[in-house]
Amino acid sequence: MATVTSWTETLPAGETVIYPFVGTEWLWLLIAVVFWLTWMVKTSAGETEEHDELASKGKGPSDYKSNIADW
Repeated sequence: MATVTSWTETLPAGETVIYPFVGTEWLWLLIAVVFWLTWMVKTSAGETEEHDELASKGKGPSDYKSNIADW
């Protein structure tokens, strides 16, 4: 059961903030978007490098059957 039934009854008069760091939502969104973009660029660069390395080996059309990933 919830202990709060109505925020208007629970909050003191004049209190408008019901959670911490009100107004920083845009900052957190910006941080998340920058992190995501950085992650995508680094992942893409790493995968491109790996793809170029595999492509430079010049394998034939049937060589994929014996391909073992070097993880």
